[in-house]
Amino acid sequence: MIIDTHCHAGINWFEPLEMLLAQMELNNVQRAALIQHYGSGNEYIFDCLKKYPNKLSVVPIIKWGNKKLHQVEEVKRNGASGIRVYLDYEELFLSPGIEFCKILGDLNLVASVAGTLDQFSSSGFKKLLEEAGDTNFIIEHLAGVGEYTTHKNKHVNSEGLLKYDAVLDLSRFENLYIKIPGLGELNNRPPSLSNDMPFNSDSNNLIKMTLDAFGSSHMMWGSDFPPVSNREGYRSALEGVKKLEIFTEQDKENIFNLVPMKLFF
Repeated sequence: MIIDTHCHAGINWFEPLEMLLAQMELNNVQRAALIQHYGSGNEYIFDCLKKYPNKLSVVPIIKWGNKKLHQVEEVKRNGASGIRVYLDYEELFLSPGIEFCKILGDLNLVASVAGTLDQFSSSGFKKLLEEAGDTNFIIEHLAGVGEYTTHKNKHVNSEGLLKYDAVLDLSRFENLYIKIPGLGELNNRPPSLSNDMPFNSDSNNLIKMTLDAFGSSHMMWGSDFPPVSNREGYRSALEGVKKLEIFTEQDKENIFNLVPMKLFF
């Protein structure tokens, strides 16, 4: 079974669910986690869940404020498997935010975390992991390290690597997991495209470093559909990661199946 842990669907932004389902069928992907996108309400993704309860998992966004705990309880009743948390939420790294994240763990909801490499490598995020240790946190988009790939030499610059090293050091926390995106999010588009995959290696060794630090038991793959369609495309994002020689068959089973099942289904 292949599970895609990072997809978006909507009727006012991105594509409706039917477009994702078509990609899944074409590429033999059996299940997917719908991660809510910023600025959109949650009604649509819960409608999707009702239609396909055995195929989808949903991770909504709540409005950060005094009523956030009530919202969390409501989406839990409606079948959410997690909450999308942005690292720029006010007071997230202070006691109120830490207590909120502890409640997510009490409700068996994962925290799918969106942020920048600066935020993920900060002392505040480390403190959050330490003090909300019963909550499972998932770093999205490989912590945003792809933003540090320079267009001139196609390699991650030294500033980005130092910050990503700080993220890799957080792998010692058992409650922390990380999402691998398609290789097009981590590399520049090749100047000459062949008829095969656009990327045939982890050219910046970012995924290799992640594997060495976290181990595949704390990793998962997410396509980022539909934004991935403006990069290498859904099929290439899946096949590019599947074909990486650094992964054993057990690594692939963990990344594409066992870890997503544990956290989202």
